[in-house]
Amino acid sequence: MNILGVSITRNHLSALLWEPSLFSSRVAFSCTVPCQEPYGGPDDAARLAEEVRKGAGGTGIPSTVLSLPPSWTYLRQVELPVKDLQRAKKIHVSELEGSLPLEDEAILSDILPSPPGQPGKFLAVAARRETVEKTVAVFAGAGFRVDRVVTDHVSILSALLSSNASADGLILSTLSDIVILRTEAGGVRRVRQFPAAMADDAAGLAKEWRELSTGETAPDAPLPVTLLGEPPAGLSEELAGAVRFRLPEGAGDVSPRAYGAARVFSFPKELGGFSLRTSAEAESEQSRERRRVRIASAAAAAAFVFALAALEVAQWAEARKVAAVRAQIRKEFMEAVPGAKAGAGIQETAQIRGKIQSLLRQQKEMGIESAGLSASLRKVSQSLPPKENISLKEVSYESGRMRLSGEAGGTQQVEKFRTALSSSFGPEMNVTVQESQGAKGGAIRFTILIEKGSAGRAS
Repeated sequence: MNILGVSITRNHLSALLWEPSLFSSRVAFSCTVPCQEPYGGPDDAARLAEEVRKGAGGTGIPSTVLSLPPSWTYLRQVELPVKDLQRAKKIHVSELEGSLPLEDEAILSDILPSPPGQPGKFLAVAARRETVEKTVAVFAGAGFRVDRVVTDHVSILSALLSSNASADGLILSTLSDIVILRTEAGGVRRVRQFPAAMADDAAGLAKEWRELSTGETAPDAPLPVTLLGEPPAGLSEELAGAVRFRLPEGAGDVSPRAYGAARVFSFPKELGGFSLRTSAEAESEQSRERRRVRIASAAAAAAFVFALAALEVAQWAEARKVAAVRAQIRKEFMEAVPGAKAGAGIQETAQIRGKIQSLLRQQKEMGIESAGLSASLRKVSQSLPPKENISLKEVSYESGRMRLSGEAGGTQQVEKFRTALSSSFGPEMNVTVQESQGAKGGAIRFTILIEKGSAGRAS
């Protein structure tokens, strides 16, 4: 899947389209547009989107990773009582509350994995929620599909990991503000950031550089230094042997942070899936959950068809194989059809046949043959309203009716779903909301019934 990386500075917006392949991934396109207002506004994002569409050959804008400038962020080293990254992500915000110049509810934050030899110690990068949400809205309004929001610290590390640079050393970026990262085995051990105005502060920068380069113990040899941007005058002596970062072929003069943003999915272990949580990402999670429900429904239909086929095989099996086939069918049927009984004196094959015949009768009452079961489930899946907070939890048959159960953000979403189902199944079927009731988080649970119009059953 092609990934578009976008970086934001006060004066420019940069974009780079990375085209991964099995044998030779490459830069497909890159561009930079000047900002008419600081850090870009709707018009600037629209101009960047137009350039991306042209560069992508008019195929639309692919999945996008936004990289936010350091001046919008806050860095904190946090030590947590857990070593597991996923558990640490869930609890680390409590360590930030009260330590940032933000209201607690305004904090958006994520952490990078612990550096080698320091389990439980994490680097947290936070930003103001309103700023992140506004930026996502601006780019989404221009047509970008924002799937992840990172910061320049993460993009710089991603760019380094994508190059042949040493995994141990120092990275200095002056592309926006001044950012210095001390890396070890591809992880971030320490990090500092300063306003660009400090570039000429020789004493202050040199002091911070010495602390980062030595840390607790001085290294046996000078650490390799990778430079992104122009070296600040205050560190001219320390950067005498620095190696300039080189973009891959085809990247032009685009910002290396746009390249790093486009490559973040290539390093899930090193970056730990870093992303500032946004409403756009939450909606993406809901969309993925709906897809999982649809896949589960299709799997249930396939299991039923398989049970029918297995029964036919059992009927025509040779005599010496009947017992073994029957036992296998009984096991699969007991898993697929809750409520069936098995025990001494019960004829399993007759019981299975009775269950299936009963289900077939219910299907015929609804005008659904076994060959059309998948089509019916497809109608249900396609009727789910797009971009709505609604999920389907269960699909079942009961007394000749199809019963759909799930959760939605409100009654309007349920009614949209019911209307779409009614249109999909046609006038010969009745589609009614049997019940809806409150659930946690302001959502409601609902049950929808689909049955033949002539059945005349009351809900």
